[in-house]
Amino acid sequence: MNYTIVAPQPLQALIAHRLSHSGIRYQLNHCSDDHHPTSLAFVTTSPADTPATTYQTDIEFLALPTPQAPEHGFILAAAGSISALQRSTPLLDTLAPIAQGWLHIGDIGAAHFAAQIWQILLGSNTNPADFLPFWQNTQRHFTQQTPNQAELIASLAQQTQAQAQQCQDMQHLATAFLLRHPEHAFTPYHPQQRSFFGPYSETHISPAHQLAKLIMLLPIQPETTIVPINQ
Repeated sequence: MNYTIVAPQPLQALIAHRLSHSGIRYQLNHCSDDHHPTSLAFVTTSPADTPATTYQTDIEFLALPTPQAPEHGFILAAAGSISALQRSTPLLDTLAPIAQGWLHIGDIGAAHFAAQIWQILLGSNTNPADFLPFWQNTQRHFTQQTPNQAELIASLAQQTQAQAQQCQDMQHLATAFLLRHPEHAFTPYHPQQRSFFGPYSETHISPAHQLAKLIMLLPIQPETTIVPINQ
């Protein structure tokens, strides 16, 4: 089987490294969409002796571009029909840490939705320090100086407002996803996947739908202003 993978340039490099000694026949194409999530790829399959002449997406997958991915495999979630995933299993099993070590997240569109949510959580910054909890970032900021209460409160207010905006953005995406992809009976590619989410999960719907419904439960607080205390 030939695989044509359309992905952003940074993700392409990681995928190529992961597949370099696999024997998988593939071609990487660049995604020119500036708004394309950095962790999302589309795959077209064709018989081994027949190069792909059309690029209609068979599956899409979310691959978190961590530094460990080329050597140890991607945290991977794939979307598509059972038959399309079956054709792409050799590729997905190779990209994942182990065979069958990837999540069937739903039909086409589900991985795109999850990648958009990941992009919001990631933000526009790629500095690892940006993902530290507030108190660790605060400790870093004030390592070389005496903490100031007004600055601490202002920093907390800024992060609180940023988190509220993230929640709103994710709920907009979740609403759009649920409108475009109404709930329906979901059969995961791996039968054992139904036990992944615990006894209280809605295993009759896809993980993407479960994620969207969970996001819709996030409380959105009205915007407030925190006034620093004068020293």
